Amino acid sequence: MACLLVKPKSILEIGCGSGYSTYFLIRNLPDGSSYNGIDLNKDRLAIAQEFIKSSFPEKSSGKIQYYAGNALKIIPDLNQKFDMVFIDAAKYEYPQYIKSLLEKLEINALVIADNIFYDGKIFKKNTSKHDTNSIKGIKEYIDFITSSSYFQSHFLDIGDGIAVSFYLGLLEY
Repeated sequence: MACLLVKPKSILEIGCGSGYSTYFLIRNLPDGSSYNGIDLNKDRLAIAQEFIKSSFPEKSSGKIQYYAGNALKIIPDLNQKFDMVFIDAAKYEYPQYIKSLLEKLEINALVIADNIFYDGKIFKKNTSKHDTNSIKGIKEYIDFITSSSYFQSHFLDIGDGIAVSFYLGLLEY
């Protein structure tokens, strides 16, 4: 739905997984637009690539690029700006992802962060040791997008929650 409304020219997906979200991003990708997907797991990324290639052979041109590796190392080397970003990767790294993207975003870029409620665990006082870093990362991400002048953000109670932010630019007040 976001692709239909925003009509992005350049999409970045951080955390492609096996291609579930990628499918919807590519399916609604406007003609002439580009897609860049990053996933740490090269085997999962290969599954996503094959899934997308078989689903949309007509869109498997040079406008679709995949990168296997750590997104925090890949993002600085990307030579384009994005008007839509979908984040669904390591939750503890959400704050670093958004900060690394600041100079890679077009004004009014749409940034969607998935699973922002982390199965409701961000609302609980007691958390398991296993979830501590992820919850800390998500809370830090939420604090950054809601307290900085860079973004206008909203939260939607869809699935496991999504944060929808519009990038206003590197403003200083």
